[in-house]
Amino acid sequence: MLVDSRHPLIVDDVYPSSLCNNLLEKADILYIVPNFENNSISDNEEWCAKIRYLNKTIGLHGIRHSYHEFDKDINKEELTLAINSFENCFEEKPTLFRPPYNKINKDNEETISNFNMTIYKKKFIAHPYCHCNPKSFMKPLNWILFC
Repeated sequence: MLVDSRHPLIVDDVYPSSLCNNLLEKADILYIVPNFENNSISDNEEWCAKIRYLNKTIGLHGIRHSYHEFDKDINKEELTLAINSFENCFEEKPTLFRPPYNKINKDNEETISNFNMTIYKKKFIAHPYCHCNPKSFMKPLNWILFC
């Protein structure tokens, strides 16, 4: 068994132009990319209101979701802007953090902890876990999990 169905359904890679509306309603936890392709989530008030209306647990999923962006030193100003964008959009500070590609170095772990966020990273699938826009190699996994 790949997943334990007693755990919440987590959906990664959520941002305004992602194509996962059906997943958003099924999910228990949404991990939000605050600045995907230089588009801040706080600039899309309608989308922010839609996500707030869903009343889901939400967390921060990186800054831009670039490949291993938290495996190298991050710019704390950019992180602060991402957190502010999240807060402006959802009217709350993020308390959960999931690094893109589950990669984060020790210095960045400390930085995230200093912002009072709990870091969620797993090497193995132990819960239902889906991606909004899965890469081709991930699509079968989304299908198996009924995402």
